[in-house]
Amino acid sequence: MITERDIAVLLALVRYYVLSRAQIQRLCFPTDTAGRVTRRRLQALLEAGYLSRTLMRVVNLSSGAPAPVYFPAHKGCDFLAEYTNDERFLLTPTQTPQNHHLFHWLAVSETHIALDRALAMQEQVRLDEWLSEWDVANKDEAAPEKRFRIYTLITDKPRLVCAPDAAFLLSMQGHRKAFYLEQDRETSGVHQIAASKTPGYAGLAERQLHRRHFPQTTLDAFSVLMVAPSRRRRDALKKAIAEKPGAALWRFADASELTPESFLFDKVFHPCVGEPTSLLKPEAAGGGS
Repeated sequence: MITERDIAVLLALVRYYVLSRAQIQRLCFPTDTAGRVTRRRLQALLEAGYLSRTLMRVVNLSSGAPAPVYFPAHKGCDFLAEYTNDERFLLTPTQTPQNHHLFHWLAVSETHIALDRALAMQEQVRLDEWLSEWDVANKDEAAPEKRFRIYTLITDKPRLVCAPDAAFLLSMQGHRKAFYLEQDRETSGVHQIAASKTPGYAGLAERQLHRRHFPQTTLDAFSVLMVAPSRRRRDALKKAIAEKPGAALWRFADASELTPESFLFDKVFHPCVGEPTSLLKPEAAGGGS
């Protein structure tokens, strides 16, 4: 029998795609301090085919011992589509995430969770839309620029693409601004990241292609949020990107400082040049930093 908390688990997996048991426990079973109830319900949903699980086979020494992670399954998405009468659940990605990217996707989920909780703590700002890199535009297409919603082919020759980890649209005081997320896990050098990532976002800005992802936006500008695992890494990325095209688009944050309390209005985002600023300014009519 599917319980209300089971449905909450399935909805969380659809929203965040990849979650650890600890994240699910925090989201859906906050009073289960020992984790026994969470494990039991996850095992029941797994055995019934409503969700899927994969093991971390790549060990990241900085992230502790490897543990299973959970992601959506076809049966769970079918159930949610019927339960909510919303066929959009049928477009939910259910492919097994690549093992060497699991820590990365868990970090993206953690940033998404922090943003959701920040929004729940106030009434000024609304999340109009969140797009992950796996959100499908046309499931029958093979080319990524046609299949996925935010993978953008800017020019074919020379080939220039923009492939964010996620994107979202925030609205405040009648204005809507687009943000793109880059979640860093220190798996590549900062100069390699600067060289590979900045041209795509510069091209996106030059051609106003963020309006293709978010036609509701009221602003010509967007921001790229780079979330790093430490202050040292944040500052190194900031320095490497400062001389690249479109550097003014970028804002850098240390993941440990990006809490629900600080996310929206505290000065935790560092531009390439100048003092740190907040993501949004309540006093600004445009609502963007």
